Amino acid sequence: MLVQTLGSKVNMLAEDDFGIVYLIENAQQFWSELDDVLRVPSDGSATLSMLDTALRRFVSLCASYHERFLQNSMQLEHACGLLLDSELFAFHSERMCELAIEDVKSKTDPHPQLILYSILLFYGRRQSDFLRSHKRWQPLIPLLMDHILVEIDTEDVYLGAPSISSGSGSRSSIVVGHIPIEAKLRSLGVRLLYEVCRVQKMSLPDLSIFSDQFIDSLFDLIEQTRFMPDETLNYSVIKLIVGLNEQFMVACLNNNQSKEPELQNRVLNVLMSRLGSSKTFGENMIFMLNRASRSAEDLCMQLLVLKLLYILFTNKGTSEYFYTNDLCVLVDVFLRELVDLDEESESLRHTYLRVLHPLLTKTQMRNVPYKRPQIVVALESLIQNGNIRDINPTTKRLVERCLGGEWCMQLRKTTHNKEALKREGDFRQCSPSHDIIASTTQDTVSSQAPASPTVEYDSASKALDLRPKLSKTSRSVENIHTPTSPRMPIPRSAIDTIRRPSTSAASFGGVAAATMAPKRRDKASSVDDVTVVMRPEKGSMNLPSTTSVKVRRPAPAPPKRRKPPPVPVGTTNGGATITAIATSASAPSLGQIGKF
Repeated sequence: MLVQTLGSKVNMLAEDDFGIVYLIENAQQFWSELDDVLRVPSDGSATLSMLDTALRRFVSLCASYHERFLQNSMQLEHACGLLLDSELFAFHSERMCELAIEDVKSKTDPHPQLILYSILLFYGRRQSDFLRSHKRWQPLIPLLMDHILVEIDTEDVYLGAPSISSGSGSRSSIVVGHIPIEAKLRSLGVRLLYEVCRVQKMSLPDLSIFSDQFIDSLFDLIEQTRFMPDETLNYSVIKLIVGLNEQFMVACLNNNQSKEPELQNRVLNVLMSRLGSSKTFGENMIFMLNRASRSAEDLCMQLLVLKLLYILFTNKGTSEYFYTNDLCVLVDVFLRELVDLDEESESLRHTYLRVLHPLLTKTQMRNVPYKRPQIVVALESLIQNGNIRDINPTTKRLVERCLGGEWCMQLRKTTHNKEALKREGDFRQCSPSHDIIASTTQDTVSSQAPASPTVEYDSASKALDLRPKLSKTSRSVENIHTPTSPRMPIPRSAIDTIRRPSTSAASFGGVAAATMAPKRRDKASSVDDVTVVMRPEKGSMNLPSTTSVKVRRPAPAPPKRRKPPPVPVGTTNGGATITAIATSASAPSLGQIGKF
């Protein structure tokens, strides 16, 4: 590339592999030149050589000017999108992909490699079958691993030191400098290798290329990039690790000779060997799960992260790998996702339920009662209202397993006991209190004391009192009975003024009314009189010892007569029936006698 300076204007001269020199002054010229390169004759006269030349000219032009016009990922994705939407890939995608892979393996210049890897990445995201070809990607995986293992000093990428303020953790003082091409290739290699691990199904011999040293270097890379303002690389490495864990899990399960699949999972073995030095991995993994959206890429990431969490929680050596505060955040994430996930994400909800059980029973959360009532409510809401909606049997089984844990049994038992006590309290609302029962027992024991004034009541009151109690009684002061005073029926409203004296009268005379429960009158009873007896309280003024008032009950209302049905009495000339209201007399009318 040649740089020509004319006055204050800087012109960039670039020569590609075909000897063509490009003079690009601004971005508009760059994008216009890309369109010209991708333009193929529409008359069908284009040969295979012309198609191959068009692809290589596109790669050469982007490699020459990517540091100026393709500085961020959006610009690079847009440029690759122009190529993928052109006629080169619309009609000749297989040939273009094979040509790009051959150039990646043969070229050593990092700039064209960056463009070629980007083309393969974006095309693979559009066509997942392209990434599933194990034969095609097997020679490229070692090249991608080499780019990932390149040692790059962080200070060469981000200038300045982080300025972390108290409580906020601000890193705004970091100045982003020139990013070397090796750092771009490392980030791109991590993303491309994750996409390959996400869609392919590898065997244990295929996974042997990922050695313990390579996986250990991935964990080191996470710790080295923890303070970078751009978290893309850090999160991409975590995705790659959970993707490799998925590959080892599936490969070990398919291997019938393996009795303990966990021992062959290199990701788990390496993490167990460095539990104290890989805390950033766990923290950012929970953070990614918390910030996941509903996109297809994030849904896949959640499944991979949850599977790794399940292994960590069920393994004795890693069950307490996370901090307790991080586990509390994880519980909050589970509560939100279990309720918010729609029916289309039922498989993801099942995965959350499978991981929730060991989270609450195997980790530190078994001794930390964090939001347990909310967890119970959220779980029970998933299987409620089965009479109006269909409940997935797998969901019901997983929820019942979670609710069957020791952390939940005691909580649900206490809740059920409170509900039972509440129902019993409602049922026993009309029963006397413990104080009244105690006082009654005490008065019964001390029966040798002088008897209180007797209460007079007639046979009608006895008859009413012998019938079973049909209504509730109040706990007010006037309704408290002494052991020697029988229960009296509550009179009608006409006697309320006598039974309930005013406050002044009660304080002056000390007269208390005897309580009587309201009785439903029996139809066969002919009792019309009720006697209400007034007796003085202890320590009151000198008043008559007993006051009896007889009140006659009103006569029962006569039964309602039913309206007689209409009786036909004749017909009109038109055939209509003439009806009349039948008489209610016991004797039939003359007209009716004639019809019998």
